[in-house]
Amino acid sequence: MLELIPDHLRLFVVIGGLLLALLLFGSLSQKYEQYVAAKRFAVKRIMIGTNQIEAALEKTQIAGLPPGMAKLLRKELLARYITVRQIFPNQPELNQLIAQAEERSRSESDGSDAVNGVALTSLTQLNRYIIGLNDVIVLYNGNLLGRAVSTADRKAAQLKLSEFQLMAAQRFYTREATEAAKKGEWSSAIRNARALESFLLSKPKVSQLAGQYRDEAKALVHALSDHHLPGQAAQSGAEEQPA
Repeated sequence: MLELIPDHLRLFVVIGGLLLALLLFGSLSQKYEQYVAAKRFAVKRIMIGTNQIEAALEKTQIAGLPPGMAKLLRKELLARYITVRQIFPNQPELNQLIAQAEERSRSESDGSDAVNGVALTSLTQLNRYIIGLNDVIVLYNGNLLGRAVSTADRKAAQLKLSEFQLMAAQRFYTREATEAAKKGEWSSAIRNARALESFLLSKPKVSQLAGQYRDEAKALVHALSDHHLPGQAAQSGAEEQPA
């Protein structure tokens, strides 16, 4: 076709073709860069949720989660790592992360209907555990579990997690108050009982269990104020010992 073009114009046609090719290549290059940036942004969002799940599991492992919940979170972590590998397949370190996630998903306990209160031996542990439970509540509320969870199932899970928060506080503070009372350290005992009552009142009365714990905490405060444990006779003339 170039033979049909006058000699003095052929150079312009060749240069024009090269410019067009360069412009086309530049456009494709820009689109590729945008494509890679979009993939990196998608992975970043996936990993934000992944880090939230990992943190929640780490905080709650000390006293456990309700049945099936930890396994669900582990399976979600596995699914997220597999998704990242599909987006960026040429990253060998992902294979190790996936293998670890698979093993942890298989070995994760089924959970329990009750908090392992014995494991919570300090206020720091209690607070960290309660925060971890709240983190899991947020995961359910934000639909970050990557699977279809019905509204009813989500609400049921959140209710159970809220009850675990109440149960953890009830077991920890009641034990601390009881142990202090047995030593005659009434100030310390009352302080723990009131801390429990304050915590329970700060939470919504979401279930019958919440009401039960409130009543028990109120009775505990009343009994300890009279220098005895609930169900025991008041100690007449007992002197309060310093905490």
